[in-house]
Amino acid sequence: MSPNRHLLIAGAAWVVLSVIGVVVVLGMQILPVVASDEAAIEDDAFVLLTALSVPVFLFVIVGLAYSAWRFRATDEVTEGPPVHTHRSFQAVWLGVSFLLVIGLFVYGTAGLLSIRGAQSADFEVKVSAEQWAWHYEYPVNGAKSDELHVPVGKRVHLLISSIDVIHSFWVPAFGVKQDAVPGHPTEIYVTPTTTGTYPAMCAELCGLGHTTMLTTVVVSDQATLDAWLAQAAEAPPS
Repeated sequence: MSPNRHLLIAGAAWVVLSVIGVVVVLGMQILPVVASDEAAIEDDAFVLLTALSVPVFLFVIVGLAYSAWRFRATDEVTEGPPVHTHRSFQAVWLGVSFLLVIGLFVYGTAGLLSIRGAQSADFEVKVSAEQWAWHYEYPVNGAKSDELHVPVGKRVHLLISSIDVIHSFWVPAFGVKQDAVPGHPTEIYVTPTTTGTYPAMCAELCGLGHTTMLTTVVVSDQATLDAWLAQAAEAPPS
């Protein structure tokens, strides 16, 4: 069998498997829960990166598998023919790699700018961390709570601080994580898209009680949130 025929067979297998793999990946949601605009952007990025990696991965696997099967050793082992540089192939490989890197850089930059968004918000909450608990204060009426309540479909500004050591406020469903640094307030913006209750936690090792530093995020419509804020303001937690 001629070398060109080997390349044709291996190439056809690579194309078919790559198309199947990319179609499967594009239909996936990689993040377990997507409940904010920011998490949706991150999930799209993961899907794109995985889809682009499928043809590269299969290029290596198909080449190795076909070579191991078709050119496996027999009783008589002889030295193979010399392999010379193929400049056209090298040029195409470098060109495609360059375009992928630049394209992903532009895509990633646009995604980061979208996640950062406008530095303005419809709702603000002060988040305070200590060993080993989270506390929330709502400047709109001074209410306080030990679980975070935010409105759906509104841009939320979280002002984060710590009174002892470094913590990290992480809401997996929102795709956001921000350190809480003593003496240096930090901030993040997030736009919840789905009502519900979601877990949040500390993502920075902060002492013996680190694994118990869990909290709850409640996303509700504006009317429900307003009612809760009014009740919380009347009976703040001890």
